[in-house]
Amino acid sequence: MVAGHSDETVHFGKYLALTERFFAPYRTAAGRRATLAETGANVKIVLMDNASLGLVQQQQELFYGERVYASLYTAPPDFTTIARGFGLQAIDLDAANDPRATLYGLLNAPGPCLIHAGIDRDARVYPMVPPGAANTQMIGGA
Repeated sequence: MVAGHSDETVHFGKYLALTERFFAPYRTAAGRRATLAETGANVKIVLMDNASLGLVQQQQELFYGERVYASLYTAPPDFTTIARGFGLQAIDLDAANDPRATLYGLLNAPGPCLIHAGIDRDARVYPMVPPGAANTQMIGGA
């Protein structure tokens, strides 16, 4: 999710789209974070972290007889530390005294930041398309 309150956010989004189109083989997610820090673009990244590869785990449980393999982290990455390593402001809402006020303040502050929010590992994502199915066969949708 990207939230911003100015044309700067829109222009940076266009910049990202162009760089992805022309430089995709050479750029990484880490590189984009460094670019955010260097430009100071007013882009907010809200990371909802379930400490697993959630969609992979969901598919394994729903379609592969609950045979969960290689989708649970034994040591989840510390995304705020990674973001800070690239020069971004980063906060873990789970550790904030007042998460709502912290979130509001960060969304309204100038410049880029990563906002980490832990979510339930067993939360499901719908709608979704079963493996091998057509989009018209999605489950959990209207």
